[in-house]
Amino acid sequence: METLLESIRAAIATDASDQTRAAGAHACRTILTALDAKPGEAMPVNAPAGDSPTTQIAQMLGTLRGVPAEQLLDLAISRLRAALPAGVDAPRVAPVKFHVVQLPKKKR
Repeated sequence: METLLESIRAAIATDASDQTRAAGAHACRTILTALDAKPGEAMPVNAPAGDSPTTQIAQMLGTLRGVPAEQLLDLAISRLRAALPAGVDAPRVAPVKFHVVQLPKKKR
């Protein structure tokens, strides 16, 4: 998130180049998309035209850096469920259970 805000700060400078202004506009759109997203739903990625795939991935990762892990997991789960064919339900998975084993105390 901080990277996006820095892009916007640079873009509103009076001497900002066209490329810097375009990066700032893209940062604004990315923040707007994140604010409009509902928890658990897929968030579309807005990549500016003409950027290399590496730059697009770096921008996406920069955007996701501030997102809580729980929200990322919810996003991944919703995307996977959406990829299932119509009428197919994912099987229920039993939670992981750990058994606690008491170790004998070591005599000194």
